[in-house]
Amino acid sequence: MSLSEGLIGESADYEVGIVEVVYFYSDTHAYRDAIYPGVGPAFARPLGWRTEPLSAIREASHDVAVIDPRLEQGDVVELEKYLGASAQRRAPLFFRVSDPDMPVSNKKFVKFIFEQKDRGGVHYASTYDPEGPLLEFFRPLKTSVVAHLPYTYDIAREIEVDLAARKRRLFLSGANGRVLYPLRSGLRKHRRWNPLLRRYVFDLRHPGYPDSGTDVRHQIVRDRYVSFAAQFTHFFQCGSKYNVELMKFLECAYAGSVPIGVPANSIRGVVNTFFRPYKGRTLDILSDLQAPIDELQERAEGYRNAMRQLRDPSRNRREFETQVRTLLRM
Repeated sequence: MSLSEGLIGESADYEVGIVEVVYFYSDTHAYRDAIYPGVGPAFARPLGWRTEPLSAIREASHDVAVIDPRLEQGDVVELEKYLGASAQRRAPLFFRVSDPDMPVSNKKFVKFIFEQKDRGGVHYASTYDPEGPLLEFFRPLKTSVVAHLPYTYDIAREIEVDLAARKRRLFLSGANGRVLYPLRSGLRKHRRWNPLLRRYVFDLRHPGYPDSGTDVRHQIVRDRYVSFAAQFTHFFQCGSKYNVELMKFLECAYAGSVPIGVPANSIRGVVNTFFRPYKGRTLDILSDLQAPIDELQERAEGYRNAMRQLRDPSRNRREFETQVRTLLRM
């Protein structure tokens, strides 16, 4: 099925309680070390789905399985056993995928996910709107289908929006890379030689990926990251060269901050009015930092409310379950 046939638009007639979805996660991956709660059981928790370790996939009752992408050797063994049964005798599964460059990864267990394409009962759930290599992977699929499963808004992570008590500075964070993150890397480069930007832009270095075995640079992650961002009035947004809806677009709303940068393509039409566009000019940042506090407060609250509604848990769950029923004719 082509990508255009496989993605269901927001105008569909959604229904609740269509299928029982269970989210399966790795038995051994170090989720506790992940720097954001967008992986493992934490991804499914706001959706209200039951979660089970992959070792239980052959016994656990479910209509549809969604598989977390952080796989280890033992998980692949369990999945091979599950997929070894006839597709007519097992529930369909959706591998959750995200990064646009994921299909070209050299990691053994990531490659396994994409090697299962068009295998009976195997499908994909894309957290981001497909772009780049991921879009190219989806286009020629014959029997596997693609559903949209974005990050879900978790109201429990919100920080009070009181911008008058915050520092009038722009919070900048995330991985660097001139090719993958041109806007973010460009701002960092300008900040190095521009004393005004060094004064008004706080740059938090990336903490690393300890769940993947890299060194830990600091512990400002997860809820601590949101609380740290909430010290500042503004939050820089860069969706990479693919302009996809990274977790940071939710974390900005959790922090109650004013977004500066570029809204992701998937949310542009809803949140564009709350953004101050950044096109590489220092004035874009400095003028917005000096805007009246009431105006900034209104934009921060407007952005939060927009993301609350757009990625509401019941909406995300309802839309995914309806896509599944439609795509698989359940």
